[in-house]
Amino acid sequence: MPEQRDIELSEIDAPPLPARTAMDEQKLAELQKSMSDIGLVQSIVVIKKEGRYEIQAGHRRFVCANALQWRTIRCTVFEPWEIPEAAAMLAENIHREDLSAAEEALLFQEHRERYNLNEAELCARFKVSPDYLGDRLRLFRGDPLIFDALLARRINFSVARILNTCEDEAHRRYLLDVAISTGYSAAVMASHVKQWRANAQPQAAQVLPPPTAEQPAPAPEYRVECVICGGWRDPWEMVSVMIHKRELEAILESLKNAAKE
Repeated sequence: MPEQRDIELSEIDAPPLPARTAMDEQKLAELQKSMSDIGLVQSIVVIKKEGRYEIQAGHRRFVCANALQWRTIRCTVFEPWEIPEAAAMLAENIHREDLSAAEEALLFQEHRERYNLNEAELCARFKVSPDYLGDRLRLFRGDPLIFDALLARRINFSVARILNTCEDEAHRRYLLDVAISTGYSAAVMASHVKQWRANAQPQAAQVLPPPTAEQPAPAPEYRVECVICGGWRDPWEMVSVMIHKRELEAILESLKNAAKE
């Protein structure tokens, strides 16, 4: 049976693969102030390991306790073979720690490798659905730069999932830069991926009949074009630039006049 007791911080080790790799500084500061004002509300979860203790849940609280220079912290201590009994507590702590999708993916992958668990066992341990688990684990099979951006909270999970559907690496990296620099939503990035896929697929040659009064001419296909040269190939070489309309018009007029000369 697990027991609760105070353990010296010097005897506790962080997880080998900490789930909270990119901690939100503001939330961390808020937690630290709360622990300074009212103490520790929820104990951290540890297991005994080679004469020391390894954190299973509560890494943020451990970090704050160190920052506050506490000597000890309240722990719920499990033996290694008792971890399955701690599944409910682990699941509760995941939500309490406010992990991002990438941080959850790290945590799930860590337990998968450390305890040799299959997906059904992971779902049971963390009380999540197969779809929820699969969405997080698929991040590992996606673009590593997208995962890093998600881990750093520069994009959200929905955007990361959309970007990973773009099969072309160069264009995927271009779209990632766009998502980071603009903060576009998943819906907007999905339209960019859809546009890329339509342009990338070879179109069968079609002979269109001449337009009639009842049949207007088809609208030209939309594509991303360079505002300076008008070129549209290699869109991954383009960058998003914020500029006032009047200034853009002045630049284009200047280039036009220079070409005439």
